Amino acid sequence: MKNTVSVIVLLVAAIVLAGCAESGYNTQKGAAIGAAGGALAGQMIGRDTASTLIGAGAGALVGAITGNAVDQHVQKQQGQGGQAAAYPGGAGSPQDPPGRWVQVPGQWNGGKWVPAHTVWVPVNP
Repeated sequence: MKNTVSVIVLLVAAIVLAGCAESGYNTQKGAAIGAAGGALAGQMIGRDTASTLIGAGAGALVGAITGNAVDQHVQKQQGQGGQAAAYPGGAGSPQDPPGRWVQVPGQWNGGKWVPAHTVWVPVNP
């Protein structure tokens, strides 16, 4: 009976934590869902508290790693908009301020390496 209560408590905690995690925080959601699933699997396999806790820990770890991978993928997808997304009209739009994007090569600046990057060079009309 103690084991069943432990599993129920862990499930309720995992559901509450998953509900509190905001959209975009897949690492936390994954950890909470993984902990719940791992706790259930641990209880079914070992039928004792130690197995339940080990399953919850392993599930939380796997869920957090998976959620983090999803977060990184989403960030990468959002970052592909390019510099033109900084202006409402997009690249070449009449709404763009006068100027152009220029590729700056990597260089040493003040004893630190500054990698190659793109900068906006304004043109005064």
